[in-house]
Amino acid sequence: MSFKKSLLFVSLCVLLLGLAVGAEAAPKYKMKYAGVGSDTHPNAKAAEELAKFLAEKSNGEMELTIFRNAQLGGDRQAAEGMQIGTIEMGVIGSSVLMSFEPKIGVFDFPFLFKTEAAAYKALDGEVGDTIRQNLLKKGLRILAYGTNGYRHMTNSRNPIYTPDDLKGLKIRTMENPIFVETFKLMGASPTPMSFGELFTALQQKTVDAQENPILLIYTSKLYEVQKYISKTGHVYAVAPLVMSERYFKSLPKEYQEIMLEAGKFFERRQRELMHENEDAFEQAMKAAGIEVNELTPEQKDAFIAVCEPVYEQFEEKVGKELLELAKRAND
Repeated sequence: MSFKKSLLFVSLCVLLLGLAVGAEAAPKYKMKYAGVGSDTHPNAKAAEELAKFLAEKSNGEMELTIFRNAQLGGDRQAAEGMQIGTIEMGVIGSSVLMSFEPKIGVFDFPFLFKTEAAAYKALDGEVGDTIRQNLLKKGLRILAYGTNGYRHMTNSRNPIYTPDDLKGLKIRTMENPIFVETFKLMGASPTPMSFGELFTALQQKTVDAQENPILLIYTSKLYEVQKYISKTGHVYAVAPLVMSERYFKSLPKEYQEIMLEAGKFFERRQRELMHENEDAFEQAMKAAGIEVNELTPEQKDAFIAVCEPVYEQFEEKVGKELLELAKRAND
């Protein structure tokens, strides 16, 4: 065999070997992650780390592609996609999940958790476990309970110190009956709409106000079309990482174990990132000119008092026993 032929043969072998290795290394399990927030939000940052975690743990056989800014639709569309198996996972707001499993609405009751520690106690205990088991029956598996911190109000009219300051204020709320009724009781005019429509609605003055955690107000640049942030802390925002149960069951046992481990990893990192960023984001918004006001305990008590009827109205929907269990997390 001539030198040229030998060289050609060796080159061909190397090429075929490379193609074989490439084929072997190609991911077997490709997944889509759906999120409504921007790439600067801790949820997105945690998702990026999750993708790396899955790739490393599976030796490259699991690949997670991140879709942000509602590229795959809003939270409701993502959850429906998970039920039918067209979307594998994503962070879904608890308020949207309420339409699939009413009991998760327990987290949306106003002023339920007095401290973040109480919220974590409920999420990581029997309350969280009960909701997780119920959602499984709807084809949705909660892999992790991420959180976004307390929800606060923003508006373009005036600072909010009392329920009277909300009179006649058009405020965007999530498409959730507990939220709608809460803001009616406070004296506002609630306007349910999807998050994807919110920035434009504020910009065009379709609504005057909205309510969200500091993380989302900053990373979605809502402060650019608002003047005031009032730290009412009316709800502690829960942001579960949800997976399609249909897809989970399709995975071999060893890969299911990796997914469960990945859920614990995401939960820890998302909460860490939330704490690391919350204060910095608030300071950045202050520097940009937005006015931030705190409520005194007495001022907050006035809001708590007007919201009391919400508990009686919705306790049967989420389950009185579960609601009482969540309240005991404050003890």
